[in-house]
Amino acid sequence: MSRIVALASLALLLGVAPALAQPAPGTPGAPVPRNITSTGVTKPPGGGGGDKGSAPYSRASTEADMAKAQRAAAARDKAWDSKMRTTMGSICKGC
Repeated sequence: MSRIVALASLALLLGVAPALAQPAPGTPGAPVPRNITSTGVTKPPGGGGGDKGSAPYSRASTEADMAKAQRAAAARDKAWDSKMRTTMGSICKGC
C-alpha cells in the first residue's frame, strides 16, 4: 500500500512540476498565446484587426525586395555562366 501512495505522489509531483516551471503570461520568456478563430483556425499572435497599419509588409517594400532579389539572381546566374564557360571551355568545345 505504501508503494502505491509513493508512486501516486511521485506521479502527481512530476505531472505538476512542468506546469509550475513555466513563466507567467506577460513576462519575458513566456510563450505568446495564439489566436484561434471560431472555426478552429490558428492565427499568428498580435494584429489581425484588418487595419493596414498592422501589416508587416507594404506593397512598395515587397516590390522593391522582389526587384532586388531578381537583380541578385541575375548576377548569380551571370557569374555561374562565366565560371562554367571558363571551366568547361577547356574540356568541351561543343558538338
